[in-house]
Amino acid sequence: MEPQRPLPGRGAAGRERTMSRVRARSGHRVGVTAGSEVRQGRRRSLVSLMLAVLVLWGWVASLSGCSEAKGAASDAPVKVVLWHSYRAGEQEALNKVIQAYNDTHEEIVVEALQIPNEAFADKLTASIPRDNGPDIFIFAHDRVGDWAEQGLIEPVSIWSSTEYLQSFFKSTVEALVYKKSLYGLPIAFKSVVLYYNRDLVPNPPRTDRELIEIAKAHTDPAQKKYGLVYQNTSLYFTAPFIHGFGGEVLGRDGKLGLSSEGTAQGLQFARDLLATHKVVPEDVSGNLVTTLFNKGQAAMVINGPWFRGEITEGVNWGTAVLPTISATGQGAAPFVGSEAVLLSRYSRNKEEAYQVMRFLAGPDSSRIRMQVAGQPAAHKAPWDDLREGDPMRVFRDQLNSAVIMPGGPIMRAVWGPADQAIFKVVKDGEPPAEVLKVAQERIEKAVR
Repeated sequence: MEPQRPLPGRGAAGRERTMSRVRARSGHRVGVTAGSEVRQGRRRSLVSLMLAVLVLWGWVASLSGCSEAKGAASDAPVKVVLWHSYRAGEQEALNKVIQAYNDTHEEIVVEALQIPNEAFADKLTASIPRDNGPDIFIFAHDRVGDWAEQGLIEPVSIWSSTEYLQSFFKSTVEALVYKKSLYGLPIAFKSVVLYYNRDLVPNPPRTDRELIEIAKAHTDPAQKKYGLVYQNTSLYFTAPFIHGFGGEVLGRDGKLGLSSEGTAQGLQFARDLLATHKVVPEDVSGNLVTTLFNKGQAAMVINGPWFRGEITEGVNWGTAVLPTISATGQGAAPFVGSEAVLLSRYSRNKEEAYQVMRFLAGPDSSRIRMQVAGQPAAHKAPWDDLREGDPMRVFRDQLNSAVIMPGGPIMRAVWGPADQAIFKVVKDGEPPAEVLKVAQERIEKAVR
């Protein structure tokens, strides 16, 4: 390594002079550099300030643009999607209701989609959790408990005051309550009543004995004429007799009642109508009920409000509440279903959707649905408009004795085994008590 060379000059004096010159030159250069850095710093500050102004201006401009975009978006109506499975007259009535709403509400627009009934429940269950479902939909109350447990529907209790709910028939609201929360608003109720041909039956029967007597007078199997026609191996259509004899299918406490004595008596009554009194056809389908009544070959039928749309023009018909069961003094009590508009838990516009629900369930909408489709409205107001003797009034009267149709997973397990048990009793003549005991055990095993 080469040794460091001494500074130029000789001796202490020389070294001092040399150091002075170095310090002088160094001092000059430092002064020049400092001044340059000051000027460069000023330029950099000015540039930074200009950039900051430009950025700020751009930010303000973007905010202004967002504000304008937001304003433009807020001017667009909120879309509420409604799914339903209505057809024919019911769909026509609903379309009129939706049109009336859209014509009078600029801030919300309702878009309806009709789904085939047989696929409706499955499509709702699959679509709603994936955020591909509707905001609101129309369905019977019997799935409310299941869908509430699955988190698919939103309770509407917080928006629905007691005073408001008193506008509806009590049972139609009670059917929508699950674990003390209200799910949906009722729009219609459906139960079976007695239809009769006025030309054959001037006065409808008031008791089961009168029913049998009148039915016998108008039965002639050789001419394919029958006094009473109904789907006699179906739980839904046999339920009035079960309840009339004091039986039950599923109690409010959730306990099965198929094996009760009253249920067995109700099934025996249905068996007697076919095998003993012979006033009911051997094999009955929904189509046969309609055909025989329209041809004047059925004096009386048991059917629901939808049957009105199936009656041929020119048939002189009337409706009556189902007769009283003489053995118990109780009226034959059908199941009643509450048809409701339900709110999806996944809806992004819940408040707007609830406003639409209120309109669909309201008095004006109910009048349209009653007039166009013959739907028994859950709202009380339209019933005051009906003339005396209107066949629709009977559905309101029948509601007083009807039993809310049970729902939930237990009830879904009931339908199949119960229908099979009824068939064995009514058609095959097997002892009802034994058949019902087996059916109940089968259902209890299935729901454990």
